[in-house]
Amino acid sequence: MKQFATLIIGTSTLLLSVTAPVVQAQAQTPAYRLIERDMAANNRIQVQITPGRATPISFTQTDEAIAYILVADPSRLVYTTDTDLKSGRATTIFLRAIQPLKFPGATTTAITNLLVQTVDKTGQKRLYNFDIVPVRRNTGYVGIQIANAFVVTLQGSKLRAASATGEGIASGTAPRRKAASESIAIAGQQTLLIDKNRRARVDDIETGLRIAINRGYTNKSDPVVPKVQQILSLLRNSRVTIPEAATSVGVPVEVISELGRIALNDRLLRLGQQR
Repeated sequence: MKQFATLIIGTSTLLLSVTAPVVQAQAQTPAYRLIERDMAANNRIQVQITPGRATPISFTQTDEAIAYILVADPSRLVYTTDTDLKSGRATTIFLRAIQPLKFPGATTTAITNLLVQTVDKTGQKRLYNFDIVPVRRNTGYVGIQIANAFVVTLQGSKLRAASATGEGIASGTAPRRKAASESIAIAGQQTLLIDKNRRARVDDIETGLRIAINRGYTNKSDPVVPKVQQILSLLRNSRVTIPEAATSVGVPVEVISELGRIALNDRLLRLGQQR
């Protein structure tokens, strides 16, 4: 267990020393859920809102401006934008939950949808459909950022990834050609070989991170924590392998392996206690 703590400390020091300018520039939004533009436009994206808190949906990382907004059921939700829609410069929507209102003849639903139409600098329009999910607890992110995609080269192959830190999603990419010994990465089902007979799943990595924080091996303020969370999101929403996701975010795969090992060992311990 101490090995993980040492590894995390060393990794954090390395990340801070090598990428300090990047970390400082992006520290404002470490908890944003980042979604690649094509994925967002072609799928229904869930947005959780919490009473008493504003949740932004931002297009600032694209060249799009918000042209039109429609809330299907406005009885429980209000929104504002960072500037008037008529100006053609609005890029962010701020959502807030309200006490239910009654509109004569209107229908209501627990989970409504928000339609957002944007237009980019070339005049191309895109329509985004967001499912608005009310929750009582604080969400794992402060808002949604829609981002362009960029191409990074990993061991001679190309991988599309979101263009900034946060929860990146790659979509619409053709499957990469892989060696026969390498299985195709299915989003959310990737595994990592921990030792001769054990493989860690994506859920195991998340569990290992939670255990590491709870046991004090690392803390939530450690720069490596949001990076691991970014890896988890990338794995669940993209067809990439665990080593590829770790490399694209800049986290040594050994850190991910140790998180998986922590979760697997904890599971074995609990199984032993139940017998």
